[in-house]
Amino acid sequence: FPIAIALGNCFVLKPSEKVPLTASFLAEAMREAGFPPGVFSLANGSRAAVEALIDNPHVKAVGFVGSTPVARAVYTRATSLGKRALCLGGAKNHIILVPDADEGVTVRGVVDSFTGCAGQRCMAASLLLAVGDVEHLIEKIVARARALTPGDCLGAIIDGAAKQRISAIIGEAAAQGAALRLDGRLSPAPKGYESGHWLGPTVIDNAKEGMSCVETEIFGPVLTIMRCNSLAEALAKEARSPYGNATSVFTTSGAVAHHVASAATSGMVGINIGVPVPREPFSFGGTKDSKFGQGDITGAGALDFWSNQKKITTKWNEQKDATWMS
Repeated sequence: FPIAIALGNCFVLKPSEKVPLTASFLAEAMREAGFPPGVFSLANGSRAAVEALIDNPHVKAVGFVGSTPVARAVYTRATSLGKRALCLGGAKNHIILVPDADEGVTVRGVVDSFTGCAGQRCMAASLLLAVGDVEHLIEKIVARARALTPGDCLGAIIDGAAKQRISAIIGEAAAQGAALRLDGRLSPAPKGYESGHWLGPTVIDNAKEGMSCVETEIFGPVLTIMRCNSLAEALAKEARSPYGNATSVFTTSGAVAHHVASAATSGMVGINIGVPVPREPFSFGGTKDSKFGQGDITGAGALDFWSNQKKITTKWNEQKDATWMS
């Protein structure tokens, strides 16, 4: 919305009904800062509020961030009314880990990526593609994750239904033969907050394609590991994912980094970065089922999305060399 407002638009923000407080505080801060009434508005609600905004004739453009099914539905509804829409969907972010990766950068980057915000962010690492013998690094990743304490270094899951869904995926993976290197379901709740929806860091190893932990966006502090014999195999697995938000590679080889950056099918690529989010002057946006619409939510593409380009052609004197454009 900073870009949309700077381009002269009024903006209506409809936050998730599950987490409305941050948006409310933000709107209040903007009011105190002197924003004119109506330039930035807040509309709370659920599906009915979303559909009312999309259908309102005064709304000319619709941006959305959320799950893929809802992103697709919002995009379809808005574009069917002739409106421009840019809707960002879900993700299954891949991290490719090769044996020459730097231990310190890798361990910190991977763990912070899949446990930050308790894994409840669109750019969280979700699937680690372990190429060759990287057991020495995985052991350190598991050890660092094990040291994180719910309520201290790790936040809660958003609600009981989400915790139940995540726990079911973990249990299903174990039942299908995957190894639980770290089971966050066993982590104790912080003292005094036992009624919260807590889940510790979880590491699922030796997962196979077709498992829910591999195919779906878990949206929790869960890292799934798939073993690969080669970099080519890892990139092939990344390419088969229906999502295309982010792919990261941890390596000290410039050649490997360049190859992954060129071959990855995701819209955002990180080199030794667990959360490859470009800074705001640059474009943010994925590919495949992670984005519906053209352009990006930030960067130069956003300037086109939130504005109408005006083309002005001028002539001040009679044109001697007449052409069809004269």
